[in-house]
Amino acid sequence: MGLFNLYKPKEYKYRYIYYDPKKEASKEREKKMEESKTNADGTYKPTILKRGAFREMANQNKSIRREQARSSNIRIFIILALLLAITYFLIK
Repeated sequence: MGLFNLYKPKEYKYRYIYYDPKKEASKEREKKMEESKTNADGTYKPTILKRGAFREMANQNKSIRREQARSSNIRIFIILALLLAITYFLIK
């Protein structure tokens, strides 16, 4: 053993038999959602979906996707025009 103490005691690593990290994470998320649903008064008011709400959300998402596609197409067209102009001036 000399000058240095090389001995280190073994650590006890307890493994939980019934521990499921996915289940724990889902419980934590559910708990946070329940806390966020309570109002400032501390009362719980569930959200009521009106008839056709899913269809309205789908239409909104569709219009958003169309706008994004249109803007990306415009960007591509501008970039292509700039590249063509640059190549024209380099060749000339």
